[in-house]
Amino acid sequence: MSVLTVFLATDGPAQGVRDVLRDLSAAGLVSPFLWIDDTAVLADSTRLRAVETTAGADTAVVLQDVLASRRIDRVRICVLVAGTAQVDPESVRFVSELLTSNSGGARSSRLRLLVRRPGDDDGGATTLAGWHNLLIAPEDSRGPGMGHESLGPTADPLAVGRHAAPVIAGVTGLWNDAQHAPFDDEPVLPGNALRVVRSYYRRLDTARAEHDLRSELLDFGGLMPLPHDAGTNVLYADDVASATSTMARALWRKHSALLSGERAEAPGAVEPRTIRFVQALRMFFSFLFAVLRNAPAQWVARVANRASASVASATQTTLFGSTRGAYRVVVGGVDADGHKVAWTDYEAASKQIGAMLDAAGATPQPVTPDLSALWRDYARAALTLSDASERSAGLPPVQVGAHRAILRTASDVVPGPGDRFTDLPGMVSATLSLHAVEPADILGVTETRDRLRELEQDPTIGLDARRTSSALGVWWSRKQRSFTVSFGSILTSRLDATVNESRVLLERLDTAEQRQNLAEACADQQAHMFRRVRIATVVFLLLAVAAGVCAWREIISWWWGGPAIAVCVLAWAAVVAIVCQRTQQFLERLLVERDAAARADAADRANLRVALREIEHLTGAYRQFLSWSRALGAFLAEPLGASEQTRTTSRTVGWGLPRHTAIASGTPSTGQVERVAEALRRDLFTVGWLTDPWDTVLGSAGAALGSAGHDIDRDPGLLAAKPGAGSGSALDEWSQRFDQGKIRATGAAVLWQRALAELTGTREELAHGLLETVEYFDGGAPRRVGVDEFVAGIGTESDGVAFFDRSIFSDTASTKGLSAVSGETVTRVRVGCGLVAVTTQYTDGLSDEDLRATHVRGADPVEMQQIPEFELRPARQTSTAHDSAVRTAFVVPVVDGLNF
Repeated sequence: MSVLTVFLATDGPAQGVRDVLRDLSAAGLVSPFLWIDDTAVLADSTRLRAVETTAGADTAVVLQDVLASRRIDRVRICVLVAGTAQVDPESVRFVSELLTSNSGGARSSRLRLLVRRPGDDDGGATTLAGWHNLLIAPEDSRGPGMGHESLGPTADPLAVGRHAAPVIAGVTGLWNDAQHAPFDDEPVLPGNALRVVRSYYRRLDTARAEHDLRSELLDFGGLMPLPHDAGTNVLYADDVASATSTMARALWRKHSALLSGERAEAPGAVEPRTIRFVQALRMFFSFLFAVLRNAPAQWVARVANRASASVASATQTTLFGSTRGAYRVVVGGVDADGHKVAWTDYEAASKQIGAMLDAAGATPQPVTPDLSALWRDYARAALTLSDASERSAGLPPVQVGAHRAILRTASDVVPGPGDRFTDLPGMVSATLSLHAVEPADILGVTETRDRLRELEQDPTIGLDARRTSSALGVWWSRKQRSFTVSFGSILTSRLDATVNESRVLLERLDTAEQRQNLAEACADQQAHMFRRVRIATVVFLLLAVAAGVCAWREIISWWWGGPAIAVCVLAWAAVVAIVCQRTQQFLERLLVERDAAARADAADRANLRVALREIEHLTGAYRQFLSWSRALGAFLAEPLGASEQTRTTSRTVGWGLPRHTAIASGTPSTGQVERVAEALRRDLFTVGWLTDPWDTVLGSAGAALGSAGHDIDRDPGLLAAKPGAGSGSALDEWSQRFDQGKIRATGAAVLWQRALAELTGTREELAHGLLETVEYFDGGAPRRVGVDEFVAGIGTESDGVAFFDRSIFSDTASTKGLSAVSGETVTRVRVGCGLVAVTTQYTDGLSDEDLRATHVRGADPVEMQQIPEFELRPARQTSTAHDSAVRTAFVVPVVDGLNF
């Protein structure tokens, strides 16, 4: 509710009240208020000037401008009369009407506050009809029901304001953090009646205690809190390497199918085809006829076309003829400068070769796999290792015996921004163009170590390189056991294996390309066959001619010559048949081998395409792995965000406050803070406590990215499908901002509010344990007391009957009991672990006659006359009948107006 509090007063002791209220405002204890000087009202009624006090600073304002520029729900008009100075009734009427009519229908409270000390002149009329006429009791006390001190006469504005200003703040509802305005809803007394009021105030400021408790409770310092599990205890896992590797392998088994393609099996030996004897003879004589026709190549080509051997050769020529550079990069693993190629080079080469394979074989482009499920489970696995909650099937929490367990530090799960390796000397950093090494970037660590080994031979920076390499090795040995490195090692091992597989397949296909051409092999075998046939023909022809010549010359008879010629012909035919048969066997065997090689090459090409796709997918997954590791590392380092103090400590008032107003601060010891924090953790950090903060972070990712995250804002699940590091995608940008601290988790405020609810609700005894002693200033000296002693019952209903200082009441009013407390308004508000308590007490309506008049203006003091002594009448004699006849009436004597 917007409230405007306006004071109208004159000079004199009222200025002391204003000064004290300003000091309380500077201490952050009272709300802003307006102060109007009585002399400024009628001087310029159209532009009524006032002074607004906010946080101890005065600002000149115009009342009409304030009313016209603010939305006001309630106006409190406070006319302050201190000492003998009176406020002009016309000023009161004007200001009251102005505020009532121009405040936009806001409800109004009219208070006439009288500040008197014994001996002060009442200044004439002391009450206004239709107003709450309140007389500030000139007394001081620590709390309701306690003894009090009567305040003596004084004209010092500071002394008057020191005691009256806190009471006025309680009566007019100025105290911050406490909706305490006792007369807002109290009906106005009829006539000119007034009340005597007093007010008590206690403020227990626990900003320092809350800061210490919040730091102890929410600042983990990298150490994960042990969550509470109903019925059993959660432990820390000592074997970190086993826990992380087990979770990493379980995650890979669950999602490995997304990144692994099916391989084509190499064809086995071709089963021999069963044919009949007649078919075999027909095949042989057809080949023999072809040989005789000098055309065996046509027969070979006709059979070879069935094996499609030429397809492989054409494909390999197309594939490797124009991309030898990319092929050498992938196979050799070393670039032209002698440096090992990076994993990004493998990614580029696989895409280039894969594109040419697709073009040569008209293979449809594969669909990029959706790895959203993998990265959601990756995050869930990391959270499970941190709070022991099973979030996904197949990814159970770590077990130590019968108990669940978590990893002790966040860096054992996912190393954060503070875990980078930054111990790089300037020369080494400049040479490598590297300022830090991320623990999640396993390939980057390997590349950095290899480059450092190369630099160790440099005479200029070799010593620094060796020292850096040694420090890097020590750092890496500590980070290798984390869950991130365990899973990343599986991912990179799979990538290395796939790259090696692709290299072997490429070498095999290149070897197949260099095999002898089938037509050339057939021609060579044909030439070899014809050479043997020619030799056999010449030899047997010579023998037959020799036998014929011998028979013609009759050297031998034709009985011998004729058979000899026939034997030569048959022998020649047999030799030719044997040569052709062996040639046919060779060609058949060659065709079978070439057919098997062609089918093996087809399988290798299919497997190569699958392997190249895997390289693309694995490198893409590795980029996403880097981005999610950055985000998770930053989150687990501060899962609740920055634990900053939300409330500033109020200024300590060392001197000047009366007994009825006190401000204390809680100063718990370190042991008390630790005990309370440990007790709160059992209720706040349960199994699965990281789920809500992480879901909140993911849900706000789109809003944090601004215009680049509109689709993420509509559907946060799309974030897991975005490309990773180096792509400039929403995931890449978000993870970088998270890693740099530009985006943080925001769960600290929510969890702290839950902690405060526990401390002010069901676990209130913890707050008392935190604030066993408090410190405040009493008369300028610090005192350490218990909370109950400090509060002194303020803010709670009083028991019994309490009385105001009777010295301000007339004897008659005191006898009638009008000095008793008839009404009481109490307010106790929790402000964090502390409190603000206010109690205001007041009497029934009184008239001026009920108050003791200590001085009458314009009249001289009159001494009371002594009462004269009268002679006592003699004792009455016993009446007789005679005396009764002469008895006279009794007359009451009158002396000084007193009747006896």
